Formats: sequence, structure tokens, C-alpha cells
Amino acid sequence: MLEGDFRVPGIDECLLHAMRLPGVRGAALVDWTSGLALGTVGDAAGNDHETAATETAELARMAAEHPTFTPVGTADGPDANPGKNPPVEDLVVTTRTCYHVLRFVETSFDSSVLLHLWLDRAEGNLALARLRMRELTERLVLE
Repeated sequence: MLEGDFRVPGIDECLLHAMRLPGVRGAALVDWTSGLALGTVGDAAGNDHETAATETAELARMAAEHPTFTPVGTADGPDANPGKNPPVEDLVVTTRTCYHVLRFVETSFDSSVLLHLWLDRAEGNLALARLRMRELTERLVLE
């Protein structure tokens, strides 16, 4: 559980905290502009962390760069703030057996990182996972 005011010092610690959630099968921190997995832990969807990172990045780019997903009542389209945070906070993909939750990480530099959590649908709690992922990404320190 995340309590108190602390920072998660890096990628490995963030992923280890993510793996403590009920039903988590795997987690990855991915650069969504390049498709590079910055860190992985646990199982990978499709049994290949690199392929999963690349495919996750494609989905994230599609959502983050298209005006359809711009927040209502704002001018935060993909060209409004180049290099700034994407207008999307997270994406949830459900299948018959699992959830994939992608949480965009806001950073002081280019904000091109996301946390991908893969949950077993029978054991995981989607609402709890989204809350904890938000906490983790807010406390993540990337240097």
C-alpha cells in the first residue's frame, strides 16, 4: 500500500510496487514514442516483453495524438503543447481473461513514458489498480 509522502526512486522500484497489486501478471514502463521497454517485471502479454512494449506504444500513440481524445472544453490537442503531457490520463483494454491498464506518466521533461499493468481479470481489481497506478506514477522519479 502507498502511504505517506514518499517518492518511488526509479523504474525498478515502481514496477515492484505495481506487482504487489492483486491479480497482476506483469508490468512495464514503456517509452510510448519509441516503443522501448524501459523496464519490465513479471509475465508479458504474448510472452515477449519487447513486442508487448511496441504494441502498447502504438495504442498509446493513437490515443494521445488524435484530437478525438482531447479533453472536452480545452484546447489541449496534440499540437497545443508540443513536448508536454498528453491529453489522455490512462487507457483500459479488457479481454475475456484480463485487463490491460496504460497510465501516462507526467514528467518534467517530455512525458513520453507510460506504465502498463497486465491484470488477471478473475483476481484483479480494475478500480484499485487505476488508483494505485496514479499514485505510483505521481511519485515516480525519472532522471
